[in-house]
Formats: sequence, C-alpha cells, structure tokens
Amino acid sequence: MKRSKDRFKLNYQYRIVPDKQQACQLNNWLQKLCRIHNLMLEERFNWWECNRRPVNACSIFVTHLPELKDPPTYYSQKRATHWSREAFKHLYKGVHSQVIQEAIKRVEDAFNRFVAGDSNGKRSGKPRFKSLRRYRTFSIPQLKPDCLSVAPNPHRRKNGDTRRDIAYINLPKIGQVKLIYHRPIPEGFTIKAALVSRRADGWYICLTLEDKTVPSLKSPEIEATEKNSLGLDVGLEKFWTASDGEVEPIQQHYRKSESKLAKLANRKDSKPHQSASRRRLAKKISKHHQRLQRKRKQFHYESATKLVSRDEQVFFVEDIKPGNLSRKNKPKQDENGKYLPNGQSAKSGLNKSINDAGWSQFLSILTYKAAKAGKSVVKVKPHDTSQICSCCNRYQEKDLSVRIHECLCGLILDRDWNAAINIKKVGLGIFPTIKRRKRSRKTTTKEAYTVPVGERVGGCHPLIVVSYQ
Repeated sequence: MKRSKDRFKLNYQYRIVPDKQQACQLNNWLQKLCRIHNLMLEERFNWWECNRRPVNACSIFVTHLPELKDPPTYYSQKRATHWSREAFKHLYKGVHSQVIQEAIKRVEDAFNRFVAGDSNGKRSGKPRFKSLRRYRTFSIPQLKPDCLSVAPNPHRRKNGDTRRDIAYINLPKIGQVKLIYHRPIPEGFTIKAALVSRRADGWYICLTLEDKTVPSLKSPEIEATEKNSLGLDVGLEKFWTASDGEVEPIQQHYRKSESKLAKLANRKDSKPHQSASRRRLAKKISKHHQRLQRKRKQFHYESATKLVSRDEQVFFVEDIKPGNLSRKNKPKQDENGKYLPNGQSAKSGLNKSINDAGWSQFLSILTYKAAKAGKSVVKVKPHDTSQICSCCNRYQEKDLSVRIHECLCGLILDRDWNAAINIKKVGLGIFPTIKRRKRSRKTTTKEAYTVPVGERVGGCHPLIVVSYQ
C-alpha cells in the first residue's frame, strides 16, 4: 500500500492468459524495448566516458579539447526526432509511445542512481546491458477507467457453486486480454497504470489502483510501554523469537529442494547447447525456483499475520542488512601474491541460509501488515543484544555456535530469547549504552565488561532453563 499526494494507491496482481497472437506481440514488445534499453544506455555511457572529466584535468597545450556535447536526458532521448533515423525505425513501430517512454525513464533512473545516488546519497552499481531473457517487464503508465470488463460466469461447478467471474482487460495496441479475476477490486478505486511481466509459468499484470476520495490521514503515534510492545529476534535455527518466549519454526524452502535442483542442473548441463531438451530443463528449473519463491512469500505473510493478530501495538525488530551479512569475504594474499584461505568456503553455507530465510522481505511485509492494522514496527540497533545478559546486564562474548546463554547471575536462557528481550529494552530506552570494545590482536581472550550493579534496570529474572526439541 502506497500513499502519494493525499491519495491511497494499491497494487493488485493478476494472471493474464493472452492468445497466441497476443503472446507473440507481447514478446515482440519486450524484444524491441530491450534493444531500446541497450541503445539508450550505450549513448549515456559514451557521453560519460568522453565528457565526464573537467577541463582542468588535462593540459590544453597537449590534448585537443573536442566540442562538448550536452548530456543525454530523458527528454532528449524520448523525442520523436531521436528515432527518425531509418536504422532504428523498426524499434518503435507497433509499440505504444508511452511504453517506450517508460522504458527510457527506467534507463535514466538507473543511470542517475549510478552517478549521483538516491535521495539518501547511496549509489547503485553500474547499469548493465540487458539480454532478452533478462528484460521481462514493461510499464503502461495510463489506462482507461473502463479498461476492465467483468461478467458473471453462467456455468456452475458440479457441486452447484458458482465459478469465477469472466474478466477481460483492454491493453493499448494489444486488445482484450483474458484476466484471471481471482479477487475483486475494492469499491471506489480506479485503475491508473499497469505493469506487465513475463514469468516462468506465464504472463502477469500488476494493476495500480487509486482512490481520490480517501483523505490523507497520518498513522497515530503509539507510545511504547512494557505491556503493549514486543521484541523480535530473527535467526536461522528459529525464524523469529519473541521477547515473551514464543518461537516461529523456520521453513528452509531452498535447502529442502537443493538436491533436486542440483540434479536438474546436472541434467541440463549434459544436454547440448541451444537444444530443445536443454530449454525444457531450463524452464523446469525456473518454475521450481518460482514455486520456492511463492512458498517463502506465503510463509512470510502467514507469520506476519500471526504477529499482527496479537494484542501488542508496537513491534521492535532488528535494523539489519542481510546483504552485508551474506557478503563474500575479502581475498587474502601473501607477499608473493598467492591467495590464502579466507574462510569463504565455510561461510558460503551461512550465506545460503541467510538468503533462504528472506529476512528483508519478512520485515517489509510485517511493516505493511502492521500499518494496515494501525500498529507500528520500530527498527532498533541490535549491537550486543545477544552478548549481554538480559537479567544483570553483564557482557559475555559468545560465538555463533553457543546457543544457550548462561550467566553468572544464574540465568540460563536460549540465546535468541535473551536477544529478543534485549531488543525490546533497546526499543524502550532502558538498555545500557555499551561502548564498542577494542579487539586485541595479540591475545585471543577478551576481558568481560560488566555494568555496575547500580545501573541495572529492573529486577533479575529467576533461574530459567529452556530447551527446544
């Protein structure tokens, strides 16, 4: 759900079933748009390499300064005169003009994020030239309000129940395309734009719905207390652990299908290149990955719904970046340039499990579901939350292999449960501020840091022993 210019916007995704002629036309559009994408990106790269250096970077007595050209922009590249050459006339023939403009807009956004960065100043990687199998989506920025026609299905099932309504959507220059109308559009919303994408099992369309009558209301600010808040710690042994001890088991979808995918990949590699059998196996692997993706997303939605249905109003979660956690280790070299072991082979399994868990997708879904229910999700810094005792605030460094927290105060608790309690304390502002300790390279043992007794917060938990089967 998006909020823009005092209006609510929703995205509804449906599956479309084009006939052979329409499917051929959609594939033709993707091929032309992919070619346009590469041409526009090439023009920007050529200008960037020839004109990005300032005048004072080289000596004018040695180097000849060519005539400086204006940088290519979205408006200059989308002009009709830009495509008046006969060599590229076939690219825009038959394709809707606004679809081409949206493709050029995607190139500009990707290039600007590479050169200047986004609103936060974070730069993206260098844009890549797309192949036909990588360019799978195009955007239609405007659709007529009455583009969707829905009619009741006169046929009934064997048990007498009614069948799904028959729906068709009118796409510009394509015509009436059959749509699987599995859920109705809410009343008051109109269709503004569409995003058509090709996937492993067919074509899909994502409709952008807008309601101008819904006023812009700010979500109420909820004051977090001990009773109306909950701390969550995500992990790999258990998907998440709440501060009250509730645990959600993890569903390792990719791990369970890893052997099957490896067998299919070996069979595909044994087939000759550009053969029909190799293409069939590649499509089978793509469909299997799509099923895994859908299973993971369904699990995330069910888990988020389970949390939102609780009585708590505020959820404190970790402000983590899974992309950094699953990053490859830096290579190590000796004096002669020979590569040394850097621990990447041991960390590759951890990276695979982190990507399989999908923490970022779950946290974004949880934020969306909580906002829809009038609740809030607050991200907190998770530094030292798994190393400090939630009872006496004593620091005790533990390796990832240590899954039980044992403290000198007598607290024996699951490591993730202890971290969830500390995350809740960080969100409430009662967690002690610990300065980052300096690591000593000479000694392997570190001195334990203990918070004075006078700074302890709350009473100490009784002796708790937790075991999971």
